[in-house]
Amino acid sequence: MKLTKSAVAIGAAVVLAGAAAGCGSGGGGASANAAVPAKLTVWRMGASVPSQVTWMKEVVTQFHKKYPQYAKTKVNVQWIPWTVRTTDWNDALSSGKNAPDVTELGNTDTPTEGGLGVVADISSYVKSWSGKSGIVPGMLANDNQNGNYYAVPWFGGVRAVWYRTDEFTKAGISGPPTTWTALVTDAQKLQKAYPGTYGIDAITDDTNAFASFVWGAGGTIATESHGTWTADLTSPADLAAIKYYVSLYRTYHLSPSKYIGQTELGAVGSTAGGANTDFGLGKLDMYIDGPWATATMPANSTDKSHWASFPIPSENGNGPAPVFSGGSDLGIFATSKYKQADWDLISVMDNTANSTSFAKLQGFFPPYSAEISGGVYTGQAFMSGFATAALHGQTAPLNAKNWPTADTGKDFIIPDMLKSLMNGAPLQSTVASANSQLQSVLNTGSES
Repeated sequence: MKLTKSAVAIGAAVVLAGAAAGCGSGGGGASANAAVPAKLTVWRMGASVPSQVTWMKEVVTQFHKKYPQYAKTKVNVQWIPWTVRTTDWNDALSSGKNAPDVTELGNTDTPTEGGLGVVADISSYVKSWSGKSGIVPGMLANDNQNGNYYAVPWFGGVRAVWYRTDEFTKAGISGPPTTWTALVTDAQKLQKAYPGTYGIDAITDDTNAFASFVWGAGGTIATESHGTWTADLTSPADLAAIKYYVSLYRTYHLSPSKYIGQTELGAVGSTAGGANTDFGLGKLDMYIDGPWATATMPANSTDKSHWASFPIPSENGNGPAPVFSGGSDLGIFATSKYKQADWDLISVMDNTANSTSFAKLQGFFPPYSAEISGGVYTGQAFMSGFATAALHGQTAPLNAKNWPTADTGKDFIIPDMLKSLMNGAPLQSTVASANSQLQSVLNTGSES
């Protein structure tokens, strides 16, 4: 397998005295008789970033200190572009060469790669892991397939609604809306107080955001039973969500026609020029995205000191709507010969302090409920809404094996459905067609 030129190695040459067996990691601990590797290879996804390199060096130092039997074990970190991760995993598995010991995975990758045998079953470690009880349940559930764990959550991010506190005050809005009706009413008030703005973005090409409206109505996009998927877009709850979302444009005129066929960043494939730019420049009153979108805002964004967030509301105010929790997991590569050492390293990378500090580097959240609900986020107007939403994260069916084909591959089933409806297509037949397509793709990988 050939690694990209961006691959870099972090030498971990800290040598500490003593080779006694380390204390338990919470996942069984390192055995005195466990194999001690000369080197562990860790695959990190994305480009090498100085702050992340520094973070990883500190983790390696902690790893050696906590487990002195690994004091001479070098930790080699290689950076793999997200776009080639599956190819590199498969090449390493089939060739048996240049494989990692520990690998980062996107959390939607874990079910697929676990099923394909790319990452090992680490159930015995996870079940006795001291950190297990504190993980957000929805995040950990994603790593459990048929009763077995194939990874552990490392960090995640969720979407919420961006707004400006001073604009809410001028519009006479006392607090963030908690129902769909209130969301419309507040958007109308904002448009009235700020003529020429759009109340909220109802873009068509971000299914991850749209899913919250389905879940917030008590619906599901699709459900799995014994390996078979059933699409649920035609259910009463799903239809209510679809009609509401489309009404933001067609009925209430809160979202402009230019957002039809766009992602949150504008035309598909672009990195700016869409709803994000409009919000940054004060042309959009409420914007749905994650905190990571700060990096995509225009340099001349206005009124930034008043940016804040609130969770996407549920239909009737029964708590925040569930949100897609995207992020990364940590797993052990199936061919690694040093699974105990791998797990011991993961337990250090993913302990409360380290996962929290790493998440903050990227504008994400750690996987621990207490750190999200009781940490620094609660006192920050901008991050508090995201933090509340993060406690209601879920992934299925957006982690299904064939979901990329259905949504970001060749089909774009839900985005195309929403585009058609916003352009006036009949509801029942349009949704029924999308439902049939979705069910076929989830089960077979093809529409027919």
